Amino acid sequence: MAGQNSAVFSSLTGALDLKSAGVFLLIFLVVLWLLRGRQKNLPPGPWRWPLLGNIPALARSKKLIHELFMDWGRQYGGVMSVGMSPFRSPIIVISDIDAAKELLLSKGERLLDRAPVPSASTLTGTKGSFLFADGESAKEQRHFGLGAFRKLGVGKKSLEHKINEEARYLVERIEAKEHRSFDPNLIIHNAVSNIICTVCFGYRFDYDDPNFKKLVRSLQYILHTTGFGSLANMFPLLILTPLYSKVHGCLRYIRERINGIVQEHRDSYDPNDFRDFIDLYIGEIKERERSGASASTKDATFAFQHIWHSVFDMFGAGTDTTSNTILWLVAAVLNHPEVQEKIQREISEVVGGDWQPSCEDRPSMPYTNAVLNEIQRFRPVAASALPYKATQEIQLRGYTIPKGNDVFFALWTMMNDPRVWDRPEEFNPDRFLSKDGTKLIQHEGFIPFSIGRRSCLGEGLARMEMFLFVTNLFQRFTFKLPLGAPKPSMRGVPSFTYVPEPFDVCAVKR
Repeated sequence: MAGQNSAVFSSLTGALDLKSAGVFLLIFLVVLWLLRGRQKNLPPGPWRWPLLGNIPALARSKKLIHELFMDWGRQYGGVMSVGMSPFRSPIIVISDIDAAKELLLSKGERLLDRAPVPSASTLTGTKGSFLFADGESAKEQRHFGLGAFRKLGVGKKSLEHKINEEARYLVERIEAKEHRSFDPNLIIHNAVSNIICTVCFGYRFDYDDPNFKKLVRSLQYILHTTGFGSLANMFPLLILTPLYSKVHGCLRYIRERINGIVQEHRDSYDPNDFRDFIDLYIGEIKERERSGASASTKDATFAFQHIWHSVFDMFGAGTDTTSNTILWLVAAVLNHPEVQEKIQREISEVVGGDWQPSCEDRPSMPYTNAVLNEIQRFRPVAASALPYKATQEIQLRGYTIPKGNDVFFALWTMMNDPRVWDRPEEFNPDRFLSKDGTKLIQHEGFIPFSIGRRSCLGEGLARMEMFLFVTNLFQRFTFKLPLGAPKPSMRGVPSFTYVPEPFDVCAVKR
């Protein structure tokens, strides 16, 4: 009996200990939240729940996250604070273009650095990353990346020829549809992904290559699952659970595939013949080793084990953005066929039907350029720029941004702000044209690639791709709705970028 009493007492004691620990943990978390909630002079924002912040409001709302940010920005102002993750300080959301320029252009060099996206930092870390590296490592990566793009022909004829070659493969694949309806998503992603393959690997893949198909599918799945408003970013520990096992499997395949190609490059490397981005990266590592500038392998900015991450970033940032901009444009012309007619008329007048378009034609095609600008304003695939963090306390518009807080720039809101744009809810390319329609007008509120020292590294490549792919497509085809099909929705769905809802199209050969 005494033994039974002892066992019961031990069980009760254990239960009480667990209960006490739970109560202590809850008190600790509430105190932590209260201390963080008492940050002085934060920008205003929607009321935040203890611990959960504004996650309940996001979950209840039928609006997409950038739409909600726009509503809140109108209510609380162009500088506001929002709680996006438990146990973390509120993020500061900038949705006013002038405030954004003040931070990114005037103060950004001294006061801002890249903040980690929780899902990305948990999955891959930041070493070797163009997107998420910070401090001196980020400066070195960017300096190398800009130099590599110049050497690889961004903005030059050599790369233009490769993009036009890929455009021919894209046209051939669409011609094979023989006017049958199809979903343009995958085929356009294939074409744009092949440009990144050409830049990074030195060669393209056939669209039916099983390894290429798996690479593109894996990348799309990761981006779709780990977007800014995803559970993985609100509750980062979820990324370590079985819920995200498929994400880990996709990432493992991509890493192994890229590392295999890196090894092939190392085996055939010729310092006198740089074939592509990987060769340039290998050359950078070897040059640093020769000069003694390289740190230990663990701490080095440039190391062989980091190459895959840089290439992965180029695929992540360089395929989904450009592909979805083109898809948004196809969806837009199905809603506005008169825009397609004007693009085709300009192509016929400037390029004709016998030659492929060239970047040299671009200055003579103001309407096509205006359409490209307007689709990036109207449906910016980067609804928010990648996040920053305050490296020291910042005073902005009478408010305090505490050191260490994340700062988000709401590009969607800025480019759909009725104080800056006339009737921003309308798709209207003429807003980028002079009154007589002969000149392209630059608008100070047009910042689809962000601004400042951490603006999009691949902007030049993206602009080349968009112009050449779009002009090749509209030179060869008229895009029409399948019989009886509704017009594509222009609302879209959130992913790592902002993507159109799936739609089908018929491409009629001209």
